[in-house]
Amino acid sequence: MSTPSSQSAAGIIQFLQRSGAHYRAFDLGSQLRKLSREQFAGFDQGQAYPYPYLNHAWLILLLWNPDQHEQHSIWFMKLPLDEQACLPAAVMSDVLDRLHRSVATPDATERQRLLTDHPYQFTPSEEKMAALHARASRTLGRPPSAYHKPAYRALIDQQQEPVWEQIGLQGIYDVLERRSQADEQALAKGLTRLPDVVLHPLLCALEHHQPGVVLTDRIIELCRRNTDSTTHISALRAVSQSPSAGLTEAFVIDTLDRFTENLDVVLAVLSRHTKLLSNTELALVALDRLAVLADADGFNRVVQGLALQPGLSGLVLQALRHPHRSEALAKAIGDLIQASRSVQ
Repeated sequence: MSTPSSQSAAGIIQFLQRSGAHYRAFDLGSQLRKLSREQFAGFDQGQAYPYPYLNHAWLILLLWNPDQHEQHSIWFMKLPLDEQACLPAAVMSDVLDRLHRSVATPDATERQRLLTDHPYQFTPSEEKMAALHARASRTLGRPPSAYHKPAYRALIDQQQEPVWEQIGLQGIYDVLERRSQADEQALAKGLTRLPDVVLHPLLCALEHHQPGVVLTDRIIELCRRNTDSTTHISALRAVSQSPSAGLTEAFVIDTLDRFTENLDVVLAVLSRHTKLLSNTELALVALDRLAVLADADGFNRVVQGLALQPGLSGLVLQALRHPHRSEALAKAIGDLIQASRSVQ
């Protein structure tokens, strides 16, 4: 495990506290998730990142002046992780050095450059940026975008036939971010009336939220009547943070059974439903499909990423030793182990 050097022992949190800024930390890897104070503090002091994705921590810091919320900034940091999903000490030192230099410089242009022009900067996709903007505006107590009202009328009120093509993507994310329990019930009730041009973006947007039992059940029921793989993949993403674990697990298993030759289905399961992989039988099915459908490089990258996930470090050995593993999976894991040894 990496340990912060003496130069960086103070950590990012102490730097932020000294600056007087208020902040919220988020993960924006596969999904937008809030990092609790405990999670962020642990990572800041050398513990494993709770949501590693593609061997990196996709860290978002929303900062604002406690007296003027409108004066806020967002830092995007894609930080490389070591084999224990921890931040290398050299990276932490470099990040802190850049932060300190940004505060020390009196030049506003140079300060902005130091905060944005660095090797850890990343630009989220349009969808993730929409999710982040919706979350940031609500966190700061600011009104939603102008796209919120027309999207709300179409998705929640449902009192007149909308022009679906005119619903903005940001509006969908704003509606989900600010929905009440009654709004979610209305959304669930009207789910089947949505055309694909709205349904698919809505389902993908839901992966950044925790849909309740009713909405989760409606999404799954929608897929029972639909043979389109795109809808199922979007639905896998939509229910990935649902607290309805039993419903979700049954849906994942059923979808893997229905789309046995679809790599995107397998990737959606392995990237969005990692908690379910503690079910060895389910994990074995998903990994077996991955071994058959993906090339060696793709298989290795996915499995190496899974090994960083909390509780999944022994997944590869469990699959290798399982009596019902396929020959394809055994070979793929053997090749992965051999490739890992060759680079050491």
